[in-house]
Amino acid sequence: MALKSKEWFYKQCLNEVKQYSRLCHLCWDILEKGIGQRESTRGHVTQAIGVCQKFLSTHRNLIEIIKAADPTRPFDVSQNTQVRDALRTWIARRTGTFGPTSFGYSYDTFKNIVTPGLGGIRRGGGGGGDEFKRVLRLMVEFNF
Repeated sequence: MALKSKEWFYKQCLNEVKQYSRLCHLCWDILEKGIGQRESTRGHVTQAIGVCQKFLSTHRNLIEIIKAADPTRPFDVSQNTQVRDALRTWIARRTGTFGPTSFGYSYDTFKNIVTPGLGGIRRGGGGGGDEFKRVLRLMVEFNF
């Protein structure tokens, strides 16, 4: 599977919103955060889009687990030890940028914006965990 841009992902979200599908509320939230810059999380969404694609392409065995979760809610990684442990182990071995430069994807940036529960180094609240959980749930619908 070729790595896709954030614009591709946003287009998928927009289509879901237009169709008022079961994914539309999750998609609308990501569009507001990623394009509308609500809560200043545009970069968080960008990194989640890239990392989710790479993670899922190497952990296809987890796709059905994620798809089985409620499509109207973010996928709660912390509540699924199989996904959580796989993500932490996988992301620990990744560094640097990936994909076309214009995509702006970076494992290091991702690790800096998510908490240790998602394999990152950020301490305290905030960060990109919520965006990652939303994008992860949507990515399995759009690309896998």
